[in-house]
Amino acid sequence: MASAANANLNAVRETMDVLLEISRLLNTGLDMESLSICVRLCEQGINPEALSSVIKELRKASDTSSHQTSKGVCVCMSDNYPASGLFF
Repeated sequence: MASAANANLNAVRETMDVLLEISRLLNTGLDMESLSICVRLCEQGINPEALSSVIKELRKASDTSSHQTSKGVCVCMSDNYPASGLFF
């Protein structure tokens, strides 16, 4: 019984390793934890294409958010903005 459970666990690990390698080859940017979550969601019946769309949208929103945060807001030089050149 224990050997069957170990064999099953080894098969799961091997499958996840193969999926991670495929993920890396396709440049998905998913780490093992994220990939594992995606696999579990698909096993629960989540549509893989819908999941992919959600991940893309989350990344887009994250990129936009981090871009705005790193760039800051520049108050441009003009007569209307006396505190010109300030970043906040």
